[in-house]
Amino acid sequence: MKSTFRATTPDDIARLTTLFAEAFDSPPDSSLFDPALMAWKYWDARGDWTEPRSFVLERDGRIITHAGLWPAKFGDAQSAFRGVQMIDWAAAKDSPGAGLALVQKFARMFDFIYSIGGSDSTRKVLPAFGFTELTRAWTAARPLRPFRQILSHQQVNWKLGPRLIRNWLWSNAPAPRATSGWKAIALKPSDISVSANAGSDSWFCPRDAAFFEYFLRCPVVEYRLYGIENESGPQGHFALGVLRSQARLAALSLRNPGLENLRIAYTLAQQTALRLKGAYEIAASGTVGISSDAAEQAGLRVMRNTPVYFFSREGKFTLPENFQFQLSDDDAAFLDTGAASFYT
Repeated sequence: MKSTFRATTPDDIARLTTLFAEAFDSPPDSSLFDPALMAWKYWDARGDWTEPRSFVLERDGRIITHAGLWPAKFGDAQSAFRGVQMIDWAAAKDSPGAGLALVQKFARMFDFIYSIGGSDSTRKVLPAFGFTELTRAWTAARPLRPFRQILSHQQVNWKLGPRLIRNWLWSNAPAPRATSGWKAIALKPSDISVSANAGSDSWFCPRDAAFFEYFLRCPVVEYRLYGIENESGPQGHFALGVLRSQARLAALSLRNPGLENLRIAYTLAQQTALRLKGAYEIAASGTVGISSDAAEQAGLRVMRNTPVYFFSREGKFTLPENFQFQLSDDDAAFLDTGAASFYT
């Protein structure tokens, strides 16, 4: 029987959960199976993207493959380039090729598709479809409260003692301070304006007030929005949230990006994280190059690099060379395995 391609509805939660349980090797406590998070990811209203964000192929009343969409837009409203990152991409084991069929449909629907990392099978399939490795994304971290962190660390073995000593020395190592006059202040989504993002479009995915209104409603991470200011006025913003004692830096944007301003931003984020209850580690991400240098100068250490794959329909859209892929550009901003997942 021919498969039906359609957008999902909240009535699909039970069948999606069944598919995820079959396709993913995830524990029951994983956020994949959280109905509130599923509802937020796929169906909660977003002022910056009014189209469906979850699609399936269905055969004989059974969902055989699914992909959620994490959207990104570049340019003016009427002529914007529309792209997506596929999240929760899953296919039934007895339906080979169904997942690829979804990719083919999305390739016709959107101007570009990107994929940050992914499973071994994903990294094999995407290049065969025409995706190219555009760049690599780094993930960096730094311990904030090593003694408390060690009590809930996911790795309990002989390395626990040496890890505590290393993280204590690391957390107490003098990190460069933010330049005098720079500070992070609490911000409301409505405070985000076009002028606040001026000059940053070539570095960061444009995220407006409507995005943050949605993002701050995340049911598993209580994100807060902060503005970056100096004597000259607003210089940018970032979002910071805590999940299982890990502070996650997301959606950083700067009016005048560069090595020194990025270093200041990462330093301010660490200072802000230290004021958040229950934050034992901070994690951030970006694209290899100047931003990873800035993060390390701010006291973070790059813990891993992952490939970023990119596909553009007929090559009509390309990302700027210095574009920064961040936690907020896919589900890494709110991914929860059901247990602590410290990098340090």
